[in-house]
Amino acid sequence: MLLHEARFRARSPWAAMLLWQAIALAGGLSMVGAPMVYGLAPFGDALPEAINTAIRLTLSEDYPALGELEVHPWHIFALCLGLLLAGHLVLTVVRTYLRVLSARRRHRQLVSLLSTPLPASDGGSEATQVIEHETPLAYCLPGRTNARSVTVLSRGLLETLTEEELAAVVAHEKTHLRQRHHLLTMAFEAWYRALPWLPTTRHGREAVLEITEMLADDGALATHSREDLLRALAVSGEGSPDKDLKPTAEASLITGVRLQRLLVPKAPLGTSAIAGVVFCAAALLAVPTSLLLLI
Repeated sequence: MLLHEARFRARSPWAAMLLWQAIALAGGLSMVGAPMVYGLAPFGDALPEAINTAIRLTLSEDYPALGELEVHPWHIFALCLGLLLAGHLVLTVVRTYLRVLSARRRHRQLVSLLSTPLPASDGGSEATQVIEHETPLAYCLPGRTNARSVTVLSRGLLETLTEEELAAVVAHEKTHLRQRHHLLTMAFEAWYRALPWLPTTRHGREAVLEITEMLADDGALATHSREDLLRALAVSGEGSPDKDLKPTAEASLITGVRLQRLLVPKAPLGTSAIAGVVFCAAALLAVPTSLLLLI
């Protein structure tokens, strides 16, 4: 919750993203590893030794009874729980990926039928498609490679924005595609679907969506003015990458923090602060892993 509302995320969104990635990985590792370590405790003093002993005894033709190893029912229960959690997490990730991949394929087919390439005179190409709709909107449709990714604009958007504002919107969407933000949002969507009762998964999903928008803003601001981007976002409906592959009103994605950083930009975190964030992220991964392996 504290990281979800941390002010530094507006100054250096990539640093906040790094922390969220570490939290997700460490949380999953701890949730799966803790019961498995407890379940394997009778087989050895450290996890590698316990796993090796358990495998060796399982494959042996004459292995001692579980009672001789002081293996109790709660050890078996904990081991089964860890394996079930691991399987649940993996299957949820695979299921989410396949669902999004299928929806993206259908969406791409619809776009190919209902759109035309943005004319070269407007700076367009085959990677930028125009749909004939009066509502101003823009969103990106990721592909397996950047070459197969598509940015979709509406006719209403082309008629509403100036050339500079349109270029800023396109740059924003292309940053989503170039930095592969859909992979990040998909991972946290799977994390949430696997553990919807855990508040951290909900906060993480919301935070990552906000941070990817900030990163895309920064990508657009690298080559376009802040005023053009603000005016463009104010009138356009811009979709978050792989958010069920449906364009979402930009107003719902422009949070107070995101709008404030666009209106009143602040200096990014200093070197010492960045080093602290990197250290915390590394510790989140290293400490639970070390404990699981050594205890």
